[in-house]
Amino acid sequence: MYAMPTSDQTAVWIDDADADTWGVHYLSFDPLEDDSFETDSFGNVLAAAYNPANEAVWILGEYIQAVSREKRAFVGIPFPEDGLVPFDLKQIGHYIYLCCAQANVWAFNRTINTWEPRLQPGPKPDIPSRDAAETAADYVDRTYPMMDRYAMDNPGTYGAFGSGDAHYVVGALGRVIRWRGDTPDQMWLDSGVRLIHGHDEDGQIVLCGDRPVAEIYRGTMDDGFELIFTDDERALHMTARQGGVRYIGAGIDEEYDGPGLFRLEDGELIPEVTGCAREPGQLLQLVSTGAVLWAIDQGGIFRLVDGEWQLTEFEDI
Repeated sequence: MYAMPTSDQTAVWIDDADADTWGVHYLSFDPLEDDSFETDSFGNVLAAAYNPANEAVWILGEYIQAVSREKRAFVGIPFPEDGLVPFDLKQIGHYIYLCCAQANVWAFNRTINTWEPRLQPGPKPDIPSRDAAETAADYVDRTYPMMDRYAMDNPGTYGAFGSGDAHYVVGALGRVIRWRGDTPDQMWLDSGVRLIHGHDEDGQIVLCGDRPVAEIYRGTMDDGFELIFTDDERALHMTARQGGVRYIGAGIDEEYDGPGLFRLEDGELIPEVTGCAREPGQLLQLVSTGAVLWAIDQGGIFRLVDGEWQLTEFEDI
């Protein structure tokens, strides 16, 4: 399943529990209203992008499906090329960014309905064949450095976001790429952390990584980045700021067994007590939309509104 806030009062939830259909739910809060319909299922939902202009949702599963709320219909959007391993789908302006393995980034330009390459991997090395008298171990030893070098030069890309007039993509080995128009520039964080998502925060950008440890940075590409949080618990790679408070969230991680949401106070993690019927588990989203903080786990949606937490369980929708 996948859910994301779309404003202070609205969210989209895609229920992929059924093998044959996706349930697409447009949710409004205060009071709760659910405008929903079903489309064909295309596997587990990996990510989704929302277009506020027409309320269409682009859903990334085994394929990309663009769902129209008005027409109660969907249309398939072919991948830009075969063999892609996609990780994330995000709308930035009139582009839909598709972030993939091996330094592959595409942007669908909705004004001309065409995929445009944003970042392309270099040519793969010409791997020699195994010699007849060569052992498997010797062959691996001989060819591994070439493949390892290629992987280091073309790390995977995991997330896209916008800030001001710039578009950003983040990826493995601490890579940050910024586009202003069609001109890219990039940097690599010294720690080499795998960056998996980021967002704008009051004109600066926040970068979040999860391997080999959780690291969260804040700053700009021009002035540099400050490490504002790190933890050996790799799940703790989510953050949002609301009402002057820095919140840290635990993403989905089979190896993590702890609270899903914390306050960061004087460098210490304080478990957040929402006072709801239950506390948040591992999170799918931790997002501030301005007046509301959203913490969405696999069971429901927590919303911090005017200093009070509200919980809406998916099973009650």
